[in-house]
Amino acid sequence: MESQSNGGLHGFGLYAEMRFGQYWMAEGGFPMQNAEVRELVQRSLERHAGDERMLDAYWQWASNPTPPSAGYALEENAGFIATNLLVRYGEPAVELVLRMSDECREIAQRASIQELQRMIVTVLNGPTGEILREGVVRRLSEATPTRRLLTGWLLNRARWRCVPGREPWVAGEFDWSLGIDLESSFRDCATEVVRAIFGREATQSDLAREAIAVGIVNRLFYRNIAGRMEAKLRPGLRIPAEKLTY
Repeated sequence: MESQSNGGLHGFGLYAEMRFGQYWMAEGGFPMQNAEVRELVQRSLERHAGDERMLDAYWQWASNPTPPSAGYALEENAGFIATNLLVRYGEPAVELVLRMSDECREIAQRASIQELQRMIVTVLNGPTGEILREGVVRRLSEATPTRRLLTGWLLNRARWRCVPGREPWVAGEFDWSLGIDLESSFRDCATEVVRAIFGREATQSDLAREAIAVGIVNRLFYRNIAGRMEAKLRPGLRIPAEKLTY
């Protein structure tokens, strides 16, 4: 039985660091061509074609914001991924994240971490990731005031930011900077609705909590080369705005 407590997740992070930390820094193995890496990643992800949570964990692993120069911090992110999955699906995810990490560790014996991250994102933004996109759309369609508000906000932002002549997208088009948007979008109708519900001092966290639960963003660990650490919100998969209704 997996622990849901903060202490359990903290212990999980320490365990993951001991289990994988030295390996991630080594990043050994033989170089592979892009086509070979894609085939390897495709096969690995297709084994989990019906498992939305596992594919979600892979996406988050590949979305890790810490650069190679700062050591990736994949071990620190393991606990963050498990927490995001718990919030989103309501089920403990420690063992699932450990399995996913094991699989990534095996693949990384044949390709670099950077190559793997890029290819996982590429593959999941294709047909293999459809179950993830359907899950986000399904959760956004729930008839609750906060979900309706979040959907309206997303559609408004996607259309506002869209280049003329191109299809508007939500979720993968930009980093999630709601705090900045709320401060600058004074004439934005959706922003006024946000302020009406959450108050005039609404901040990024007010909608970010809903966005994490839906799957629009993930809260992940970031460390820069100087050692500064913080949590960052990273975008989810690209979803055409036409799939959302409001």
